[in-house]
Amino acid sequence: MSEKEANLKKLARTAILTNFIKKTGAKWNHEEWQTLCDKISVKYSPIDFDQVGLLLEDKREKFLQK
Repeated sequence: MSEKEANLKKLARTAILTNFIKKTGAKWNHEEWQTLCDKISVKYSPIDFDQVGLLLEDKREKFLQK
């Protein structure tokens, strides 16, 4: 497993993305996404932000189904 994949798995186990979804009401703009990416990159670098985006969208869908 690459370091990027390992960091993505670590991120997935945190509440960072869920908290972001709750804070934004499951709707966010580019600036909010950039701020989230900056926050993530401090602790989970390197990471593939395309994969972070997919993970975020998956969590968003689950959030909206509640």
